[in-house]
Amino acid sequence: MKIVSLVFLALMVVLPSVVVSSTPPQKDVPAEIDSARRALQNARNDLDHAGTDWGGHRVNAIKHVDAALTEVNEAEKYAREHHDKK
Repeated sequence: MKIVSLVFLALMVVLPSVVVSSTPPQKDVPAEIDSARRALQNARNDLDHAGTDWGGHRVNAIKHVDAALTEVNEAEKYAREHHDKK
């Protein structure tokens, strides 16, 4: 009975790792897009915390960063919808 339990335990440990490692993870978004999105989000956060005395230019910069983030999201959406085109 002890051997059966050990075999069962070994299978529980080994099989999930085989299933997980047998198919390589597929990334839908290239690393460069993720990096660009993080950089834009960090820039927006920095601008948000930069104070208020910038003659309206900080607010305009935030709008431009928001527009860039929207474009990145739209690009990702387009890529998902047209994944057959390279």
